[in-house]
Amino acid sequence: MRNVLIAFDGSDSSKRALQYVIDFAQAHSATLEVHVINVQHEATLYGEYVNDEMFANIRQSLLEQANGKLEWPLEQLKAAGITCQAHAALGNIAEQVNDTVKQLQCDTVVMGTRGLGTFTGLLMGSVATRVIHEVQVPVLLVK
Repeated sequence: MRNVLIAFDGSDSSKRALQYVIDFAQAHSATLEVHVINVQHEATLYGEYVNDEMFANIRQSLLEQANGKLEWPLEQLKAAGITCQAHAALGNIAEQVNDTVKQLQCDTVVMGTRGLGTFTGLLMGSVATRVIHEVQVPVLLVK
């Protein structure tokens, strides 16, 4: 575990996942490169009148919201002396996590078992389940 991607949505579960990475790095004196991603679902627009400017404004607002959610985890990682970068994305969470893992060549994904999504699985969150099946690297789920 050297190049880690943390899927962070601001939920208590994702905060525990972040803390797990910090504790791991400190306990093992590990040198990690940590990437933190927040993915926002793209807006679904219905109606006859939606122009490009309106759609661009909505996308920009969603990206700003994602970047806002990434401020706290970056502060925590930097305070722990861990090298980190933030990544905001729009779209399907599992697909975006998978694409980011490939692009950044991450060797591990760390995420909470339950997030702020509208669905829940029987044993773990539906997003966590989809990420496990989507990515080709180990996924560490933190309860």
